[in-house]
Amino acid sequence: MAKFQLNTREIDPEGLIACPECDLLIRRTEPGPGVKCFCPRCRSILFHVKRNPVERTLILSLTGLIFFVPAMVLPIMTLNVLGLEQSANVIQWVSALFRTGFHMVGIVVLLTVAVIPLLKLLLLFYVSMAIRFKVDWHNLGSFFRFYQRMDEWGMLEICMLGILISIIKLKDLAQISYGIGLLCFVLLLTITLIASVTLDDHKYWSLIKNVKSFNR
Repeated sequence: MAKFQLNTREIDPEGLIACPECDLLIRRTEPGPGVKCFCPRCRSILFHVKRNPVERTLILSLTGLIFFVPAMVLPIMTLNVLGLEQSANVIQWVSALFRTGFHMVGIVVLLTVAVIPLLKLLLLFYVSMAIRFKVDWHNLGSFFRFYQRMDEWGMLEICMLGILISIIKLKDLAQISYGIGLLCFVLLLTITLIASVTLDDHKYWSLIKNVKSFNR
């Protein structure tokens, strides 16, 4: 993996970035794909330039949107107790919380498991499409900033942990069969995590600026 140390001389006031560890102001630069940029003071990683970041994120966000609806509405598992079967999906779990009086818990689960993950995928797809086809759509920078603020609020992994705990607790009480919804949920979780980890924020901001300049 190539390494690259940024030069702090001849600083351009309109192109500065701050080190997230020591707050050193550094001149923004555009190294090639596969390069890691390090702070010259504390040696922490400033950013890692990914290969084909827009195309990769566009494909991941589109794939996530395809799996989102099946992951929410198809049965996660089916319980069989003394010949009686009961299946449930994510939306039914949230509805059960509201029916039993846990309204605040239901709202939090609905937001963190369904609404916010869906918004994240839609925003990534929207911004990636605009960058890929060089179209200055409305409030492109604001939408990407909104995505960054919501990134840590999507908690599909916490829901997956709850599903695993439920399976462990119920396996001795009932016969459990797994539905296609569980596979879709696992794929949705994996895609969301990969998209969040591999997203090149630095490159995206640079490309958003270029899109705006290209359409002037």
